[in-house]
Amino acid sequence: MPAIDLFQWRERAPLPWPRSFYAAGILDGKFVVAGGTYWQDDRKIWCDRVDAFDPLANRWESAAAMPRPQGEGACVICGGALYVLGGGADGSVEAAVWAFQRGAWSILPRMTLPEPRRLVAGAVVDGTLYILGGLARTEFASAQPTVWAAKPDGPWENRASLPGPVRFNSAVAVVGGRILMAGGATPEKGGIRNLDDVIAYDPRADEWSTVGRLPSACRGQCGLEEGSRLLIIGGYSDNFESRILGLDLQTGQVSTVGGLPHGLCETIFLRWGDRIIGVSGENAPYLRAPWTLEAKLERFV
Repeated sequence: MPAIDLFQWRERAPLPWPRSFYAAGILDGKFVVAGGTYWQDDRKIWCDRVDAFDPLANRWESAAAMPRPQGEGACVICGGALYVLGGGADGSVEAAVWAFQRGAWSILPRMTLPEPRRLVAGAVVDGTLYILGGLARTEFASAQPTVWAAKPDGPWENRASLPGPVRFNSAVAVVGGRILMAGGATPEKGGIRNLDDVIAYDPRADEWSTVGRLPSACRGQCGLEEGSRLLIIGGYSDNFESRILGLDLQTGQVSTVGGLPHGLCETIFLRWGDRIIGVSGENAPYLRAPWTLEAKLERFV
């Protein structure tokens, strides 16, 4: 059977302007990176830059910039468009929803979020978009348990709230028709505390359940579906993680299934045909990684 060898990575052309908290998706066979944040002269910068990576040509090229600088929003692909939901820049927290399709950006007034959200998670199940948790303001203490659902033309409807502690910066992926959220962070004593639980949302039943626990509390990981398994890639615990965990949904067991060549946090990994590709992210405090990493689907005897 084919399997991803998650210990074997190669570096491709580096992202021209490294950043994290960007929006990303595979559109027209290219890995699109939109907006995001980076540090310059001890100051955090939000950008409107959009870059697209062609894996066949191993080349980055520029695309139409976002309507304004933006980061820390949710991002999903639905109906051939990249949706960017909420987010903000500097001190702003937005409710706007933008779509990038056929090389152009458009605002979707009918899909405006019920309330502004930042550091919010997104997912798509059967053509329905879901927005989970996030911050109502820039302070961590404003984290919310809200879950909203909408078709691409809106409007949004309330769904069962996140259980347990409010959370953000979780690994999120759809596996077997359920939305999984692994780890993340929750406000505590004026700061944040990392989480180790894995929760699952069943859209048909509108119910949450706990399906497993991570070996250690972690935030800023990337979640990715691989068959019936949830991959949890990178993140930050008390250091920048290079481990790749796999959660077996049938048993709830979590094991190490691979490793990255570098410790990374807030890096988005996506499936592109028979490959997994991850771009940039954070590799140290106030630093943004330049790497574009690729693992290929291999056949093992």
